[in-house]
Amino acid sequence: MSTGGAKWVGKWDGGRVRETRGRQVWVIERRVNGIVRAITLDAANERDAKAELVLFERDPGSYRTKKQAVAEATAAAAKEIKKGVALDAENFEAFLRYVKAEGLTDHYRRYVLAPYLTAWGVALEGRSLRDVSLTELYLLLDKWPTARTPRIIALKAFTAWLRERDMLRLAEDPTAEMKVPPSRAEKNIRPKGYSMEAVEQAYREANSQRLRDTLCIRAKTGMHGTEIDRVARGEAVLKEVNEPCGIKGTVTFRQLKADMTHTISLDAQSFFAVERLMSYGRGLEDSGIIQSLRRIAERLRSKCHTEEERRKIVPLHPSQLRHSFSTWARKEGELVRTTKGGLPIEEVSAVMGHTSTKTTKKFYLTEEIPPMIRLPLRLLHPEDPSTDLIASRNEASIA
Repeated sequence: MSTGGAKWVGKWDGGRVRETRGRQVWVIERRVNGIVRAITLDAANERDAKAELVLFERDPGSYRTKKQAVAEATAAAAKEIKKGVALDAENFEAFLRYVKAEGLTDHYRRYVLAPYLTAWGVALEGRSLRDVSLTELYLLLDKWPTARTPRIIALKAFTAWLRERDMLRLAEDPTAEMKVPPSRAEKNIRPKGYSMEAVEQAYREANSQRLRDTLCIRAKTGMHGTEIDRVARGEAVLKEVNEPCGIKGTVTFRQLKADMTHTISLDAQSFFAVERLMSYGRGLEDSGIIQSLRRIAERLRSKCHTEEERRKIVPLHPSQLRHSFSTWARKEGELVRTTKGGLPIEEVSAVMGHTSTKTTKKFYLTEEIPPMIRLPLRLLHPEDPSTDLIASRNEASIA
């Protein structure tokens, strides 16, 4: 019998075989729930057909051929794509868990990513990001008078995470062409940093040892607050070296942005300050430091005799101490090197055949004791532990 260009040519365990356009096609013929079903298989031979028959007989109601399974999966994927992906509570929380696992600080998560992504989520009103245009995003940005750059960075970090999880395609990402404004050198906008006298004065007035230790590390090394926080949490290696040149030790930690290890040489005061912060297990948050420095400025003003003296006293801001360090180093810093010899990194890089010294430093070079910048900065407080006393106590414990 011939039907629609096909003819039955035989039987097999599951039903019949027909010939269509010169090739054999296996058909399962079975009664399921009182209804006779004829299922055309996409099997290449009788052995494959029998394997499909086993799957069919195991669960006739849910059985699908390979072509049917692919078609249904494609339809489900298309439906999911059409559904879209939004900056909703579920994705927001999952993203914050991800960046925490990646090592971003609690301060950055709480005070940058969380508030700005929350603002984006409210503004987008739960819409799928696939339906949002770049123009719309810029119109929303224009409505916010401040923090344009961190708002863009936060949203682009979120969409990059969505792409990494295959929840959003690059062609669908409205932030793909969104540009992060270039950083501007604020020295052309307003003065940054403080005099050594101002920092020494604030240090003498600080009642908290943790605050003094934080000020010491920031002022003498130029470390970022986030770096100090990671060091305090134990995400660093503190090593005592006692070099005759004045380098008491080194601290080594990861720089997250550059994705490389960084080592800083420390004098005795900053070495013991790092050691104490590591014993605390966490650093001071910027908000707490700022409030303490404001109170210090108020106390210093109350001791002034003239209005001119009071005007000269301004509350220090922790972020400005890094700028202060670079200015002091440029004007009055003294480079202190270990007594050991060594070659410049440029020469090592050239011998190794690297086109950039960044490659040498990132993947090969481990500088155990880098140079240290010594400053004529005297941070003194009557309640500071004596570095000589600490050193002798350490020596006694070793003995």
